[in-house]
Amino acid sequence: MKIGIIGTGSYAIALSSILENKNLDIMMWTKLESEYKELKTNYTNLKVLNYKLNENIKFTMSLEELSNNSEILILAIPAKFVKETIIELKEYYQNQEILIATKGMIESDNLLINDFIKQYLNTNKITCISGPSFAIDIISKQPIGLTIASNNQESLKTITNIFNNISYITIDKTNDVIGTEIWGILKNIMAIGAGILNGMKINQSSVTKYLVDTSLEIQTVVDKLNGKKETFLTYAGFGDFILTNTNDKSRNYTFGKLIGENKDYKTYMKNTTIEGLENLTGIKNLLNIKNINSKIINILYEIIYLNKDKNILINYLEN
Repeated sequence: MKIGIIGTGSYAIALSSILENKNLDIMMWTKLESEYKELKTNYTNLKVLNYKLNENIKFTMSLEELSNNSEILILAIPAKFVKETIIELKEYYQNQEILIATKGMIESDNLLINDFIKQYLNTNKITCISGPSFAIDIISKQPIGLTIASNNQESLKTITNIFNNISYITIDKTNDVIGTEIWGILKNIMAIGAGILNGMKINQSSVTKYLVDTSLEIQTVVDKLNGKKETFLTYAGFGDFILTNTNDKSRNYTFGKLIGENKDYKTYMKNTTIEGLENLTGIKNLLNIKNINSKIINILYEIIYLNKDKNILINYLEN
């Protein structure tokens, strides 16, 4: 089977590390010439991850070439680049299966990535993959759990099959694409708040209260956006939420911790992809349009963009 991976960042490389020994024909796409040259020469992208890819993997800077040589396309680029990439891909798209490994939304259109691709490429062959899995942990081939979600049962079966029979990976399946995507977006945003609280040296009992309260708030948002509350009990739900909200490897958590410690978070913002920050405005606008109130989203927005005192997060916990 021919797999085309859109992206050569840390998570794209991590997914390649899972699939590269499964007799699959893998090609990876990047728009950056510097990355392309390093990958072609050394099979590495050391700027993002210290890992040498299998030398059978091919690389390209052409979406046309990628599409012509792929039966499955895996989208693994930051959410802010998805729209322009899908627009470029449309000319070459041949109704392949699309696996979304990006967490985020299309802010300019107030759409989840799944909905944007469905509308723009006129396809229902869409699947999402999510779960508690830092790229650095995936390449070490230690046990991890992943959730695969699709409304299309044939797509769900196809994508699950390529991740099956890998000893260190456990898969759970769901048809709740909306819930899977919302958990992927909101757990990153909530992790900023968890980082702020820990940076402020708040006691762990209060931090745990924050985790419970925010997880319940996510379930409410998922329900109101027509997702399924039970998605909480998947790797993409509770699993990814716990990992991202409690770990210094999480860029979202680290960003929040810098705010809580009154350190230079703006330099970190400039040099790091912080998914929760990138999606904060977009999800806030979407919830406003849908007339859904999320107290914590509003509070984090006020702290980050309106320079409100971070102690309003403590007031949130008290109330």
